[in-house]
Amino acid sequence: MPLEDCRVPIIPVMNLKGGVAKTVTTVALAECFASHGHRVLLIDADHQCMAGELALGEERQLQCETRKRNFYDLLVRMLDDDFDSANLGRFVAECGSNIQGGLATLSVLPCSIRIDDIQTNVAKAKKGFKTTEEFQRIWGRRRRQMQAWMRSTFDFVLVDCPPSLAQQVKFLLSIADSFIIPTVPDRLSVRGSKYLMSRLSTLGYAVSGLGTLWTLYRQQNSMHKAMVAAAERQEPSLDRLPKPFRTIIPNATKIAEATDVDTPNTPASFSAKYTPQFARLFEDVCQEIVQRSHWQPATGEAVRAKVPKVQTT
Repeated sequence: MPLEDCRVPIIPVMNLKGGVAKTVTTVALAECFASHGHRVLLIDADHQCMAGELALGEERQLQCETRKRNFYDLLVRMLDDDFDSANLGRFVAECGSNIQGGLATLSVLPCSIRIDDIQTNVAKAKKGFKTTEEFQRIWGRRRRQMQAWMRSTFDFVLVDCPPSLAQQVKFLLSIADSFIIPTVPDRLSVRGSKYLMSRLSTLGYAVSGLGTLWTLYRQQNSMHKAMVAAAERQEPSLDRLPKPFRTIIPNATKIAEATDVDTPNTPASFSAKYTPQFARLFEDVCQEIVQRSHWQPATGEAVRAKVPKVQTT
């Protein structure tokens, strides 16, 4: 579906290079949208389960695992012939984040370390299916149900992806509108971004890149400055990357401290959690996401709240 026709952006946040702040960025953007009243679904598609833990806390993350209410168990349930899309909400945890003790509009679909079974022995879990390819065909038939549920329930869907094109990532790419590539402006991270673009093209995915988001940026690092400048000049070596966002996320201690799940603090607002300086940067990225994705509030609805300065037309 062309972005111009989209009302609910479904956006994986991905890079084939690890350590580029994918998880922190995805959680912060989800919290930012939700703190301004938008209905957000945060999907953790990484077997490390860090996005779910950051958004729910360790105790709630473990409860979801014990009760089998997570992305892996949803994918396994989708393999059943009697799967009913009306049950999709049962796998989601409500009121994510520690902001205000939980944001009412932030829903979280946590991951499970067992999601690695999809790559290995999940075929043993369902009698009659022998290969991952067969599972993919079944999930392919479910994707319209998943997409319709997302579009009818949320304003934004953000996905934290592992640094690989695992099976669960491929499923989400089949229903996504676009993707964001967080990238440290250095050679290795940019190379991982290029590999991702090449791999998606080889696999035939039509989903487009919404933008490259420079992360962990250090002003004093000459390579970082040179890479950002080269992208602004649209040098041929970087032409495969999606157009960078104007906003740059620095390597800042305050951002890292905001994600400390062991802190007993309950921030009163998004700005209080990330400090006004860095909260403003994430809000700026959210504005750019809205503008690039041509997001519109649901037909007939009053706009409940907006990220400051967002233009939706």
